[in-house]
Amino acid sequence: MRIVASISWFLYRIIAVYTIVVMLLIYLALSSHWIAGFMMMSFPVIIIINIIFLLLFILTNRKRALVPAAVLAISLLFLPRTYGFNKKNEQEAVDPKGFKIMNYNVHEFNPYPEVKNEESNQIQMMLNWIMNSEADVLCMPEYRTVDGNPVLRVNSALSKKGYKYSRFLEAEGNHNNYRGLAVFSKYPIVRSREKSFAYLNGMLQADIKINRDTVRVIAIHLYSMTLRLNKFAAQREADGVKKEGKVVFDRIKSGFVGHAREFKELESWIKESPYPTIVCGDFNETPYSYVYGQTRNLLTNAFEEKGKGFGFTYNHLPSFIRIDHQFYDRKKLDLLQFETIDSVKYSDHYPLMGTYRVIKN
Repeated sequence: MRIVASISWFLYRIIAVYTIVVMLLIYLALSSHWIAGFMMMSFPVIIIINIIFLLLFILTNRKRALVPAAVLAISLLFLPRTYGFNKKNEQEAVDPKGFKIMNYNVHEFNPYPEVKNEESNQIQMMLNWIMNSEADVLCMPEYRTVDGNPVLRVNSALSKKGYKYSRFLEAEGNHNNYRGLAVFSKYPIVRSREKSFAYLNGMLQADIKINRDTVRVIAIHLYSMTLRLNKFAAQREADGVKKEGKVVFDRIKSGFVGHAREFKELESWIKESPYPTIVCGDFNETPYSYVYGQTRNLLTNAFEEKGKGFGFTYNHLPSFIRIDHQFYDRKKLDLLQFETIDSVKYSDHYPLMGTYRVIKN
């Protein structure tokens, strides 16, 4: 029994050191290296392991239990990134000077080459929900419109609903038949620019005139890892697990490398903005990552201020992650309300809605 206790104590001391290193990496956003990325991504798992050891030591050696207790106490620094205790404030949300911004990865409205009746209904229900969401600005990664398809004439439908102003990631593209990142607004877009990364990913800036103020909205869609976890989970043979596991590893690694490079562009856009700034979209990054931490050093995360619950934003495996975000400049903007609308399951992501008000100097 003493040997087991000694081994468990030795093992836990290694875990404790690893946990402290991980927390330092997350808190200080120290490194963009892909190895650091994997370490930071392990944070939720390593916290669970610490809890298990805490319970074990409480039963076997209460003095040793003080160490995991202290480590877990330090980890509470990251509780705001993990769970929101806020309640919905309807009075603030209806402020007449407030405006609503929604970011929603719409997964191309789930289109198929030949749209069947039930698929057509699904697309129409999704589009109807978006048009009736009362958002003033829409930021939509993986947006799609097809003018020749009566079901997917999304540009026209949004325009008729009051979204008269729009910008697309590639200005030279045919916007009547488009796939990619899009911004729609009920208020005039007075200036815009874009930066393409790879495939459908990139950044789209829209300076929007809201009453007498100009607000800069930066819609973003960082490198998509496309992990195929369902395929990995379906493997029953060792060779299949190894093969799919390597695919998942390589894509996550490429994601960490790509996101660090893409963040440099985002950072420059944020720092040079003369206007109240909101960054929103699909970051493909958890709250414990380098890019999240670096963005958090520049702006305030809306979920951490007004979010509720865990705020998970992904609707497929793994369904326990928050990778869609809104960040804002709290020196120039008040956040009145923020919500992850997890009751809307049309896409593989949930929509996020933030209500803001410009602070008058």
